[in-house]
Amino acid sequence: MLEIKNLYGGYGDTDILKDINISIKKGSFCGLIGRNGAGKSALLKTICSLLKPSKGEIFIDGQNTAALSKIDLAKKIAFMPQTLEPSFDFTVKEFLTFARFPYMGIFKIPSKKDDEAIDKILDFMDLKNFAQKSINELSGGERQKVSIAQIIAQDADILIFDEPTAHLDIGAQYAILQILKDLNENLCKTIIASLHDLNSAGEFCKELILLDDGQIKKHGSAEEVLNYQDIEEAYQTRVIVKTNPISNKPYVIPVIIP
Repeated sequence: MLEIKNLYGGYGDTDILKDINISIKKGSFCGLIGRNGAGKSALLKTICSLLKPSKGEIFIDGQNTAALSKIDLAKKIAFMPQTLEPSFDFTVKEFLTFARFPYMGIFKIPSKKDDEAIDKILDFMDLKNFAQKSINELSGGERQKVSIAQIIAQDADILIFDEPTAHLDIGAQYAILQILKDLNENLCKTIIASLHDLNSAGEFCKELILLDDGQIKKHGSAEEVLNYQDIEEAYQTRVIVKTNPISNKPYVIPVIIP
């Protein structure tokens, strides 16, 4: 579904990403990991055409994204940034309606079909009681759920999330990741998410991409990527990697050396 070839790019004239080559299959839940500054956000934004690559190509279903209109691209891929900071006081339902713009007519007036789609998403995300509530009145966890709901409303095949669990407590983190898992397994969405918590990434993701200094250091299953050698080199810290006795997934423990 998603193929990236010889990609270079970043912010301004500086190439943060260097020779990125990735193939991600339809229906995958792919976690993007790496320390701060490794290039995770730059890669996600470049995939979504929010940043223009200096070199290389990105294909979705065999189509070069550079040749797609903004509306056609929005029907294929949706992006959720790290934080939701609306500049206006919209209700939750109004905010979700914006995601339906690629499907609206020339006058951008929501149709009955748009309203029905949004109502279904509010039910799916358990946000029905928040529909007429202002976004600015929501907690951090509630805003994350609303952001995810808007991404679902866009009805794209590929959903991309930049640190969807940032600044949330452990319960809220797992609730958000469970929603992404449900989107992947029940709605057949391809999920790509940058994550800081290696153990959460290992538990929820079908595959992991480890970025280091703008390059792909490792790409594979959690068992293949979360090994102590690669993690220590990429994060420049000592770790022990054990096996979760319940899920049999690897989990990473930082080691403090006195």
